[in-house]
Amino acid sequence: MSRKIVLVQGAWGSSASWTPVADILRGMGHHVFVPSLTGLGERTHLLSGSINLDTHIADVAGLIEAEGLDEFDLVGHSYGGMVITGVADRYVERIRTLTYLDAFLPENGQSALDLLGPEVALANLAMAGELGGIAVPPPARHATRVPEHLRHYMTSRSPHPLASMIQKIRLTGAYLKIEKRLYVSAPIDQSAIFSGIYEKVSADPSWQSMTVESGHMLQLELPEEVARIIHDFVG
Repeated sequence: MSRKIVLVQGAWGSSASWTPVADILRGMGHHVFVPSLTGLGERTHLLSGSINLDTHIADVAGLIEAEGLDEFDLVGHSYGGMVITGVADRYVERIRTLTYLDAFLPENGQSALDLLGPEVALANLAMAGELGGIAVPPPARHATRVPEHLRHYMTSRSPHPLASMIQKIRLTGAYLKIEKRLYVSAPIDQSAIFSGIYEKVSADPSWQSMTVESGHMLQLELPEEVARIIHDFVG
C-alpha cells in the first residue's frame, strides 16, 4: 500500500542525504517528502545565529501544511529525532507512525546538548567558538562503510546552527499517543547517547525496536535495508 512518508535529516547533513532511501521508497510506490532544514545543506546560505530547534520544527510543519499531509509517516535520523518529536507533539492527529533511526529522543525541557552530556556539549561549544559562536563545524566522521558512490553526501556536510542544539524542546507528551513507534539502533562504533536511548526504549513495551549492523549513517551505509525497514513498518 502506498504511504506518505516524511524523512528528516540529522545534524550537519542535507536533505539530499536521504536521496538513496527516498528513491527506493518511491520505487516501492510511496509518496516521499524530504524537507530541507534552514541553515543546512542546500540552505546553508541562510545560516545565522537565530536558527534554533523551533526553526527546524517549523520547516517540517511548513512542508506538512503546504502539501496538506494527513495520515502520514514521520522518520528522523540522529538530530532529526529532536525535530520529529517536536513535530509529532503538534501534529499527533495527522501522523500514523514514528520511526527514529539512531536518533535523539528528548523529553520535555531537554536540548540536544543536554542529551549529549557535558563533555560532548563542551566540545561542541568550543568548536562553535571557532565559527563565531553561530554554528558547530561538522566532526570528522568515519565514512568508509558508506559506498564510494554515496560518499559525497559525507564530504559536503555544513556547519550546524548552534542555537538548535542549545534550545530545550517544549513537549506536551501528545506524541506518545501515536501508538506505532519504532527505534532503529546502529550499534557499530555507536555513541553512548544512542546506545542509552536504545536500551531504554527496548525495555518499553509501548515501543518497537531493532538493531541494524551499521554505523551511525545507516541511511547511506545500508539504504536498501533502511528503505525496507521503513516500508515494512509503515505498511
